[in-house]
Amino acid sequence: MLASIVPVSLLTVIGILLSDALAQDPDGWYKTNPAMARINRVDQNTHQLIDEFGRTRFFHGTNVVMKEPPWHRPFEWIPGVSSFGEQDVQNLHDLGVNIVRLGHSWAGAEPVRGSYNQTFLDIMKKQTKIAEDRGIYVLVDVHQDCLSRQFCGHGVPDWFVKENWVPSTKRYPLPLKPTSFPVNENGFPTPQSLCDTVDWSLSYTSVAVGNAFGRLYNDYDGLGNAFAAFWKRLASGYNEATNVVGYNLLNEPWVGDTWANPTLLVPGVADHKVLEGLWNRAAQQIRTVDNDTLIWFEGATLDVLSGFENVPLGDGSKSVHSFHYYSPPQLGSISQTLNNRHKDNERLRTAGVLTELTFWMGNEKQMQDLTDAMAATDASMVSWIGWAYENLYNGTSGRPYPELAKHYSRAYPAAVAGNPTRFSFSESSGNFNLQFTSDPSISAPTEIILPPSTFPNGYDVHVSPEGSLLQYAFDKRTLALFHPRIS
Repeated sequence: MLASIVPVSLLTVIGILLSDALAQDPDGWYKTNPAMARINRVDQNTHQLIDEFGRTRFFHGTNVVMKEPPWHRPFEWIPGVSSFGEQDVQNLHDLGVNIVRLGHSWAGAEPVRGSYNQTFLDIMKKQTKIAEDRGIYVLVDVHQDCLSRQFCGHGVPDWFVKENWVPSTKRYPLPLKPTSFPVNENGFPTPQSLCDTVDWSLSYTSVAVGNAFGRLYNDYDGLGNAFAAFWKRLASGYNEATNVVGYNLLNEPWVGDTWANPTLLVPGVADHKVLEGLWNRAAQQIRTVDNDTLIWFEGATLDVLSGFENVPLGDGSKSVHSFHYYSPPQLGSISQTLNNRHKDNERLRTAGVLTELTFWMGNEKQMQDLTDAMAATDASMVSWIGWAYENLYNGTSGRPYPELAKHYSRAYPAAVAGNPTRFSFSESSGNFNLQFTSDPSISAPTEIILPPSTFPNGYDVHVSPEGSLLQYAFDKRTLALFHPRIS
């Protein structure tokens, strides 16, 4: 805990004459605009997310995903288990988090083909609304790892995988093991402990998993259409939600059936050859019920530079490139990955957000890597969502690990009423610095997240030019900076 008042430096260049400025009414503005601002477009020149008021938006958050039945986190607060209810959302708010990537399992939503589980969908909507009530955005994420329970994974419904898709001599986890796993009447490996004998990430290279991804991309038995129909159903439930920042089409998609087409393993090939088609198929269905919410798309995780030739439906102003950083599969530093993604953003004329990175306790090197990642994302002005919420808490004490909590509680700009040029935060000194070109035509304030856990004794704010912005504490964690009005 910091023992003294921590300074916050805010540097701005504004295009108005202070002698002609009148006082703004911050309290009145928030009373007039009580709802969360919708995030509805990408500035294709700055490659940043923009809200309905024209402000540039940034996000720091966490992932909340349930990888087994009932496919949703419990509402009751359970430290170390990653529940997701009112107490969880309050805890995240107090830490400074302003976004959650909330897993929506296709397996939970459509247990029987063509028949949706409305109870499950209502639970997910309720959790999204709980987040909204505390000012936290939600990225609706369809999550998968190795597709299905038949492959020791999760995500797609059990009906997705057919028993005889591959010959018995090529069933999971061949060729990772010399023989296929015995299965129960549902086709799941039995005993379940067999799954622990295979590195799940290598399962993507098995014949069976590659075959299943190939069938999804090729719309075998209408599987691609079923995936798109599921997204239409999801979007129809969220098209009025103000705090939904986007639809993340599919977590970490594999490149496809590399046994049938080994060239898919070449970085970039699968993005264009198989992923673009599925993303367009899903996006077309989403747009029949929701024209406004941003569509977030991922490429193959092993890519260096993406191979996409276009974003979903060709509209970069309504698309976001969702990407991850782990080492491996990424080979270089996080700064190199951020630079590569920026090149992708420029080429595709869209924005990019780091939606997963290592955010759990580890050895000294791992913790230093996390510290370095925080500095790198600031330097690149890239939003991030850590993996994952359940890692934050010590299961014995029920309290957050300080080594992780301090990163979630970093100071950062949630909304900038103008064009940001740089920002940084020093965890050692507690000094936050923001530089931006102010846009007086934007009536909404710049909002800085300054969590009380990081600034327990308050903070000093220095604005240059002096007096050019009106300071207003919206809540315990949010400093708002309003433009003076011109007389």
